[in-house]
Amino acid sequence: MTTTPMNRILVTTDGSELGQHALSHAQGLAKALGAELIVLSIQTDPLVAAYGEYAYAMPTSNETMDEMKASLENLLHERVPDARIMVERAQGRHVSRAILDVAREEGAQMIVMTTHGRSGLGRALMGSVAQAVAQHAAVPVLLIKGDQGPVAWGQDRSAVSS
Repeated sequence: MTTTPMNRILVTTDGSELGQHALSHAQGLAKALGAELIVLSIQTDPLVAAYGEYAYAMPTSNETMDEMKASLENLLHERVPDARIMVERAQGRHVSRAILDVAREEGAQMIVMTTHGRSGLGRALMGSVAQAVAQHAAVPVLLIKGDQGPVAWGQDRSAVSS
């Protein structure tokens, strides 16, 4: 059996506080393994909300999308300065498919992401990006629960407990 070194980790975020929760976990893991860290955020396609004869669509201009992308890139560069930052547009793909496509294109050997922990009706109605990624990924997926504190990856247990 041949082992492959873990040298590229992809961590996803949607920019929300919960979505960024996986960043510290992935940073520590990448540092412990000496792996490159790629932070990915997928810009979802604009949604159209219809109410009877009225409809509203989010602003869709390229300029608006570019401004949102630049703002998120700056935020992520501040939060994870050692990582390579990627903000990609969904372009008609489901967010989970976009994540899987980028993971494959970038040669990621692990995906780290936060799970909202929805179950039952919430998962049925909202779907679960994390579940879809975990189910279809060709590489290991580390799911971080929203209330899980960061792990001291690669540290000596005696040093952590003192």
